[in-house]
Amino acid sequence: MARSGNRAIAERYVAAYNAHDIDAMLDLYAEGGTMEDPVGSPVAEGKEAIAARYREGFEMGVVIELDGAIRCAGDSVAFPLRTVMEPRIFIIDVFDLDAEGRIERMRAYWSPEA
Repeated sequence: MARSGNRAIAERYVAAYNAHDIDAMLDLYAEGGTMEDPVGSPVAEGKEAIAARYREGFEMGVVIELDGAIRCAGDSVAFPLRTVMEPRIFIIDVFDLDAEGRIERMRAYWSPEA
């Protein structure tokens, strides 16, 4: 996938998350994709487990926005986010993409202290 497509996945991700559109979120993931949010927590494997994690955020009322430039290198895309509500949390998400531009591995770097 072209790097412009890699950049667009970050924007689609933020829009789908804030719309609480679980189907759109899961469409971004490859079959067998993984999510580690935050890094160091148990890894969610497969779309059912990933959906459960996103629903937790939706239920907590988390809203996110891009907080800087989207960076692409190889088949990966990294981008800074922040939560809109208080306490504000600053996050760096890193997606490793498959050949079709779907997320194989998602890692979110943040902690409550951030």
